[in-house]
Amino acid sequence: MASMNNTLTRYKSLLPPDVIIAESKLRFAELQHANLGALVYPENGGYYLKFPEGKVVAIANDRLRSVIDENLERDGMQEEANETMEDLRKAGIDADRLKAEASDKIKSDGCVRDGDCEEDASNDFDGHACGQQPKAKS
Repeated sequence: MASMNNTLTRYKSLLPPDVIIAESKLRFAELQHANLGALVYPENGGYYLKFPEGKVVAIANDRLRSVIDENLERDGMQEEANETMEDLRKAGIDADRLKAEASDKIKSDGCVRDGDCEEDASNDFDGHACGQQPKAKS
């Protein structure tokens, strides 16, 4: 019987009998190391550790499946960023220099996310909202 940590709700069809249920990336890696040649495949709504000829070694529980999904998504965003940087290089733009300058600008200006100020107040010294320039007088 599966425990709360071993939920398998995402699998769409029956699983192989007596399959090992991996709960962590470390456990998946240990099983892969112990079964050289076994690879992780997306299958049946989850992830299987199996040999190319089809013998299943283990499956990921729902929590591990979410972790793998997040890693793949993050890797996809990294791949997209790398492709964008390559496109900029091909266009003759020194993307690495731009990235370094942007990083320096962020560090020196104390930029923060969502337009919030580092100060605790909602207005800066001249009464304007943080980071906004005063409106031109009509």
